[in-house]
Amino acid sequence: MTLSSLPIFDLDAGFSVVDIETTGNSSRNGYVIEIGIVNIKNRRITETYQTLVHPPIALPPFITQLTGLSDNDLAAAPSFKKIFSDVKAHLDGNFFVAHNVNFDYEFLKTEFERAGESFYKDRFCTVKLGRKLFPGYKQYNLDALIERFGVRVQNRHRALSDAMATAEILLKFLHHPNAVEVFTKFARTLEKTDKWQERLKPEIMQLPSAKGVYMFKDANDLPLYIGKSNNIRSRVLSHLREDDIPKKKRLLRYTERLDAIVCSSELESLILESRLIKKHQPFYNVQQIQRKGYMFVKISDDIYPKLLVVDSKIDDGNEYIGPFRSVKFLTYLLDKTQKHLKLCPELMKPKRNQKGFCFSYQLGGCSGACGGGIDPAAYSEHIEEAKTILSYYTRLDTKENIDLFLKSRETKRPELTEMRKALRREKTRIKDIPESYEEKYLIHNPEDCTGYLIVDGLLKRVFAENELQDVEAIIESGDVKKQKTIEDQDTLDERLTIQRYVRSNRDKLKIISLKTSDRETHGAYLS
Repeated sequence: MTLSSLPIFDLDAGFSVVDIETTGNSSRNGYVIEIGIVNIKNRRITETYQTLVHPPIALPPFITQLTGLSDNDLAAAPSFKKIFSDVKAHLDGNFFVAHNVNFDYEFLKTEFERAGESFYKDRFCTVKLGRKLFPGYKQYNLDALIERFGVRVQNRHRALSDAMATAEILLKFLHHPNAVEVFTKFARTLEKTDKWQERLKPEIMQLPSAKGVYMFKDANDLPLYIGKSNNIRSRVLSHLREDDIPKKKRLLRYTERLDAIVCSSELESLILESRLIKKHQPFYNVQQIQRKGYMFVKISDDIYPKLLVVDSKIDDGNEYIGPFRSVKFLTYLLDKTQKHLKLCPELMKPKRNQKGFCFSYQLGGCSGACGGGIDPAAYSEHIEEAKTILSYYTRLDTKENIDLFLKSRETKRPELTEMRKALRREKTRIKDIPESYEEKYLIHNPEDCTGYLIVDGLLKRVFAENELQDVEAIIESGDVKKQKTIEDQDTLDERLTIQRYVRSNRDKLKIISLKTSDRETHGAYLS
């Protein structure tokens, strides 16, 4: 059935006209304090419902001033969790109607989600209906329509009174000569609206409220999006609240099912998320797929080799130097290397800006590889020297190595002033963070009651908190033995994930070095 062939809208359908009073303007951190519902069927009012709701926070003074309600008035009122079934029953089978409907709807939807229940209703907005049925009015707010239609209101800014006023206005709309045309048009919009919320929410409510990884999957059971959260169900529900974002709307439209893997800790969730994203390459995980972590220098196998900065190391027959974890430092290093060896700047770009000799060649800053002005063998010697320089600086990835280099005679030269500054910035950035490659250490997170053994920057084992008391046993175990690690992009990304976790949680973590020289201090870390 096409949209044009849809039947005309039945004006005698059921409507639930809703008004709520709240603690504020945001449904994310606000709460409902009063609900009023007026049901309409066959274009007449059939029943009403009203209840106060006890919120978990105190009422702001301006809400008390606006509604007349105080904390004392709400003290004996039920929580939303105790009355949601009554609210749902009064809304069942009806269209959801409100003045500025998104406000009331989003608040109720959020309250239902907090209660662990799904909530979806097709809805009409009396503001939008009014603009279509009565064009030309200066204002369409509730006070303006109340005055224009002569609606009597006993207690403005109380839920049932405002819901009753909105219901009277809706009845005026339903009796308008053009009502069938306008309501049918809005109903067809509802028909075009995706029903993914209604379809997915029962499944969402089966998700665990625990740490772990979640996946949005398509009809072929392939992941469209993978994420992690300390509360899986709450995070997935928050995606539904972002349905006004086009990218999120497309994701939800194509999602057929949801999946979740519970983890014992936040770090496990982070690593599992990273591994699954690399394995499945979900279409909507653009940010992580693009990898903005470690960088490499790729040396092409052209006659005149190119030096290119790339964010991944692949098996394509070319040589790679890295990783470098400071893009600014690498950029500075390449600039100095280019000037020192007179490498062609155009051969250090993914795509050349011009053919023939470059502008730098005309200024004497390029040896002429861009236009064939230097023998390929001679240029290759320059590239070999550049590789030696770059390889040397890959060792500057720890605080200790940076300190040693800054103290060396080599860095005292005036032309290296900017390099010294860049290295000091890099040293500050990695301050107090265990190094990626050589250190072995335990991370103890008291909040998770969990410990992690990190060897060569990678997660080797997870411990329960009581197991961490015997650090000597952990040292003597085979788990801390260094093993040969394949330095691929996945390994580097996992290191980066752990580094970020430690950096962002450094204030609450205890980091226990497993160096032999530090054994006498092991007991102090967990005391």
